[in-house]
Amino acid sequence: HEAIRDALLAVFRSGGLQTTKPQAGSYLFPEFPPLTVDGASFVRLLRHQAGVTVTPGTEFGPGLNQSIRLNFSQNQTAAVAAAQRIVRMVEIYRA
Repeated sequence: HEAIRDALLAVFRSGGLQTTKPQAGSYLFPEFPPLTVDGASFVRLLRHQAGVTVTPGTEFGPGLNQSIRLNFSQNQTAAVAAAQRIVRMVEIYRA
């Protein structure tokens, strides 16, 4: 899991998304810059346009409205590709 986590952190950080390294578990909460759509809409767009299923950060706390929760307990190649698609979507919808 460490290799997958570190690869995803590198993708998100290189795309300008703040992401804290988790202490444990296989979840990341990348934070987004202001977008032209709200968080719930962005989650739907990720699913339909980028083929990435994530959970809105708001389900885990009111201070997470500009983030998503991403599980990375999968194949590293698939996880990195999904993270790259997320970064591209952020660029498309950046305010």
